[in-house]
Amino acid sequence: MEFHKDVLHNFSEFQRYEWLESNALGAYSSSSIIGMNLRREHGLLVVPHHRENKKVVTLAKFEETIFIENRLFEISSNQYEDNVYPHGYQYQEKFILNPFPTFVYKIEDRKIRKTLFLLENRNLLAVRYELMNQGRPVTLVIKPFIAVRFNDQLNTEIQGLNTDTYLGESFVRWAPRPDMPELYVYFGKGEFITATLWYHGFIYPRDMNKYGVSKEDLFNPGFFQVELKPYEKFDLFVSTEDTDFLRLDFEELYYHENKRRHAGLFNFTKTSPLLTTISMNFKRRLSFNNDKIDINLSLLNNMRNMRFFLFHLPFLFETTESSSLFKNTINEILEYVDSGLLPSNFPLKNDKPIYNQADLSLWLIYILYLYYKKFDDLEYIESIYERLRLIIDTLSKGTTFNIYQDKDGLLFVGDRTINVSWMPLKNDRGEVLRYGKLLEVNALWYNALRIMAEFSDRLKKRRYASKYNKIAKSVEENFKKKFISTKGIAFYDFIHQDTINDDFRINQIIPLAMAFPLCDQELGGKLLKRIEEELLTPYGLRSQSIYDHGYRRSKEIGIEDKNEYYSGAVWPWTITLFIIAKMRYAKNREELIGLWKNYFRPLLELIEEGILGYIPEALHFNDRLNPLGSEDFSLGLAAVLWADYLIGNDTYFSPQSQ
Repeated sequence: MEFHKDVLHNFSEFQRYEWLESNALGAYSSSSIIGMNLRREHGLLVVPHHRENKKVVTLAKFEETIFIENRLFEISSNQYEDNVYPHGYQYQEKFILNPFPTFVYKIEDRKIRKTLFLLENRNLLAVRYELMNQGRPVTLVIKPFIAVRFNDQLNTEIQGLNTDTYLGESFVRWAPRPDMPELYVYFGKGEFITATLWYHGFIYPRDMNKYGVSKEDLFNPGFFQVELKPYEKFDLFVSTEDTDFLRLDFEELYYHENKRRHAGLFNFTKTSPLLTTISMNFKRRLSFNNDKIDINLSLLNNMRNMRFFLFHLPFLFETTESSSLFKNTINEILEYVDSGLLPSNFPLKNDKPIYNQADLSLWLIYILYLYYKKFDDLEYIESIYERLRLIIDTLSKGTTFNIYQDKDGLLFVGDRTINVSWMPLKNDRGEVLRYGKLLEVNALWYNALRIMAEFSDRLKKRRYASKYNKIAKSVEENFKKKFISTKGIAFYDFIHQDTINDDFRINQIIPLAMAFPLCDQELGGKLLKRIEEELLTPYGLRSQSIYDHGYRRSKEIGIEDKNEYYSGAVWPWTITLFIIAKMRYAKNREELIGLWKNYFRPLLELIEEGILGYIPEALHFNDRLNPLGSEDFSLGLAAVLWADYLIGNDTYFSPQSQ
């Protein structure tokens, strides 16, 4: 991806684009394409805290000045409370992201290039400045702005901050706060001149929607100064650890990082260059610790979400053959089952598990079935069978949050004071709206029963197979009787007491995408067509039909309107559920291939907007697309890769017999 002066010199345009570097340790480096930090989460080196489940912005940014003879040129830009200063973006010729962030400046007849990247398995940022043409030498002055704070907080100038600078041979070190990372910067030439300065009133425009009006003070401990002759380079290495400077070679590190990022991991051919970029970025969200999979769902938002974590797993074991990693990860997840439920926060790290969702353990059984269908690993299913059986039996008998199996076999969950739905909507009186017999929970419940019946049968546990088949038959009969709408082509959204809700929500796709559908081919085809008419967009599925009375149009939406996410926003990560349903009910495969290559092209092109190379968690429409939720959402990347894989391989199982 490449941007030129038409964007870089346009103040409103360049703010639309951000870059994000990351590594396998959960560290990142991020800013706008002109280097102006637009949000408090931005920073040149942001690393995980050793104890808290948060990220620490250590180095907020470098501010650079070029001297040509006795003339001074500021090539940085900051948003302050009253103005933008300096206006360095006027000297920027290009921004390139291929694969590393690269900035090209032209000052009079001098061209200067800055390139930076993070190392894969070390919290170390490499930065290079180079004078790219013949002519007069220049003097480069670089001021580090230090934050050393959590990435969801802001600094103000405070007493007691350690502002001392520790100068060593070819490095400088700061330790501003106890229990926070130290910061080292290594340099091979030039000098560092100490100072103790504060810059006040930094404003981050992207904070407005999330935090409201806010400003920050940043500490500047001095500056690096070096003369650059034609084609000469100046390298800085920023780290949170003491390291051997003599072993830091920019060109060698660049070569190995570039090679590593382009190396294959997923065993399928991507159908477009955009998907290759998506694949490369998604790889960097994965790490493999203690033979288990770890996924950074969102670097900027420190996200911990079991549902989103689970939804990554089918794509990973389908395309990497990582069955042992998958099994080890599932074993860890199963350790947290309590009263038949999984915690909503995962990976847990140092968090305590939070149990407040009714569907998560049922999603786990569904994903295990996908694994079983691919590998036919009955031995592993046998090893965890009793824990799966305990989930089913606990939910059936009744557990916390008013979750129990009713006389008709369907699951009843929550009440007007207890929300256990993945769509936590409330009415005008603050009462929980979606409780009772929920569409998605009972589609998952039916599938879990059918899956457990099949597992039991294969393991020759005939009594349990008979038991689960009997319950599943009752669930199927009553689901069709109670959830298939008599008013039109739809499932009811939820049922409780005398209430039957007919909102047409995104969960309509779930019964169609399950291993064991709950409608025949004719109804499934008609329902999928209605989903396409009312929920489908080129960016994924809407959370609610445009024709529902509760649908929230952008002009009705306030900054803090969280219901927007569930009442009309588009969820790009749901594309895989739609593709699976379409594979099942489409009349021909060529129709699906054409849909993917043409209609959904804008979904892939989202990586050319916002945070470059990433797909946001959700979107809403007004004059242009605006992101909601996490903007660097790993599941958005995984979902489109999985959809592309499924279409290209046509390996998804056919619908089970009714």
